[in-house]
Amino acid sequence: MHVPNVTDVYQQILAANNNTYANILLFPTYAGSWEDELAWLTNNFGGANGIPIMLEVFYSVNLTENPVCSLTTTQISAAMEVCNVKWLRFAEVVSRHIEYNLTFPDEYVKTILSFCRDHNLKLFWTEWKAGTFEEIKTYISGFENITTVSFSTNSGEMEPADGFAHVKDLFLHWGGSVQSWYWETWLREKNGDGPIDEEESRNMPIQLIIDHALLCRKIGAEVIQFEPYWYFFGDTDGKARESLSLMHSSLNSQRP
Repeated sequence: MHVPNVTDVYQQILAANNNTYANILLFPTYAGSWEDELAWLTNNFGGANGIPIMLEVFYSVNLTENPVCSLTTTQISAAMEVCNVKWLRFAEVVSRHIEYNLTFPDEYVKTILSFCRDHNLKLFWTEWKAGTFEEIKTYISGFENITTVSFSTNSGEMEPADGFAHVKDLFLHWGGSVQSWYWETWLREKNGDGPIDEEESRNMPIQLIIDHALLCRKIGAEVIQFEPYWYFFGDTDGKARESLSLMHSSLNSQRP
């Protein structure tokens, strides 16, 4: 599934916020080779001074043989030449290494953090597994000022309120990844091994995801990231769903 018009989607997000938020970034994801992703970034995000983005560089995938993907600093530099990269993102990588009993590549993390510092970038690191956040504290030592650590609401091990409170207590900069995947995870926990429609996350009640976002902000989150794209926009036409306007009208009405 691809965004039909990235600029149009970004403008709809700005409009939903009445153009009052200055720091709105898109978080592009692409299912394919790096070469194809780079071409997509080149052709759709307006160049090095275009739409600001958070680039995913270290992330888990649903592959048994290679459950984690990562970008090199050379690849990140190539992306920076063709689009407006402001943040890098790590997603659920400690969780996945624990699940597959893999040795965590702490030297790679240090390399990326050093790259961020040298290139005036920030890092957003989100996890869902309860025991991962204490480990992250050791990995980001010395880079706390450029790293925002986030709790992902698709956890299944902690409810959003507990997860947000946990990262708030541990980190100088913290945030939340507010996801409609929460609903699928919740249903799986409720139903055990029973079948769940793979797109059940589409049906997460909008008020519930709004409540998660408002709670995250109320207790002090600096960054809130939302996913997936298609919970807020149409699959084929890229037009905003009612969920987008309801989310932002709630956020705007309760701004501090």
